[in-house]
Amino acid sequence: MLYFRTEVDILKKYIIPYKGLSIGKHRFDFEVDDRFFEAFENSEIKRGHAHVGVVLTKNTTLLTLNVEIEGEVIVACDRCLEDCSIPVHYNGELIVRFSETEAEYDGEVLWLSPAETEVNLAQYIYESICLSLPYQRVHSTDENGIPTCDPDMLARFKIVTQDEFDRIERQAEEHAVPNPAFEKLKALKDKME
Repeated sequence: MLYFRTEVDILKKYIIPYKGLSIGKHRFDFEVDDRFFEAFENSEIKRGHAHVGVVLTKNTTLLTLNVEIEGEVIVACDRCLEDCSIPVHYNGELIVRFSETEAEYDGEVLWLSPAETEVNLAQYIYESICLSLPYQRVHSTDENGIPTCDPDMLARFKIVTQDEFDRIERQAEEHAVPNPAFEKLKALKDKME
């Protein structure tokens, strides 16, 4: 009989059973691959590979997890929409506290019930990788400063200078058709001042 691993099974690899650990530091290593990213719906990350190193410090009242992620992911290039490889570098700290009352994860502190015996880091790892990505995701440039994007797509763009852009913007404002709703709002604003 053939079994297929579900997304839940894949994400179970990122669970740390801390209950039986002694007080002190413990090291855990994980590998993130394409199946990891497939487990998250609507992920902007198409593929990737990263090494995740976790140093868990167990105290009597809390856990401190220092997380380091190194690797690369494939996302759509913002410029040409082709696949683009982006390096991932992340260093962060997650605090795990215990409480009988439920509290939301705030990005820094994860609250667990004292009855819990393990912490699943899958969501934290995924969010950390996403947050480590640059705001603009584009192909690198070659030694001449030319983007290594799909040349056919780049040929469709017309790059304009700031002066040309300002001129085009002024022309658009001069030929703009006034919107009656905005005119009424402007009149009301002027009246209130």
